[in-house]
Amino acid sequence: MMGFLFSFLILVMIIAVIYFVGISNRIEKIKIATDQAKADIEIYMVKRYDVIMNSLEVAKKFMSHEDEIFSKIHEIHSNMTISELSEQSSLQDKAQKGLLALAEQFPELKSQEVMVTLQKQIADENEHFAAAKRMYNSNVTQFNQAIVVFPSSIVASMKNVTPLEFFKDEDALSKRDANVVF
Repeated sequence: MMGFLFSFLILVMIIAVIYFVGISNRIEKIKIATDQAKADIEIYMVKRYDVIMNSLEVAKKFMSHEDEIFSKIHEIHSNMTISELSEQSSLQDKAQKGLLALAEQFPELKSQEVMVTLQKQIADENEHFAAAKRMYNSNVTQFNQAIVVFPSSIVASMKNVTPLEFFKDEDALSKRDANVVF
């Protein structure tokens, strides 16, 4: 009888270890997907930056007061936290709005085929960037859920895993509160 009880306890311990490893691996896989999504955000921010800079080079031929825009978008660095990426995204949005406002002031620039093409590229990059942010936030949701539900929460607390921060759009409140008149 004692041998059976000992064998049963060993079996339970083996199952517990396998279960722990399985949960731990699941959490790590989701974390890796989240890190990949963050890297995609960084890639799209750089591509977006390049398109904005190309737009500014075209605009530079028509205007001389682009220094403020250059200084706003020249702050992109790798290995940023998600909060820093959100802040940089907001700066890029402001720079892009400034560029479009300046283009409005110069009709020759606004009608330039190159400028129109670059504006389309900016719109395209914004779509890719928005998709990357959605993917990141989806992965963060999945990760955060995985570390708070029982029994995964036990494994997460044993490994000192903490929830990840969502990518926040600083301009979302102003966009949501826009007044629409019918």
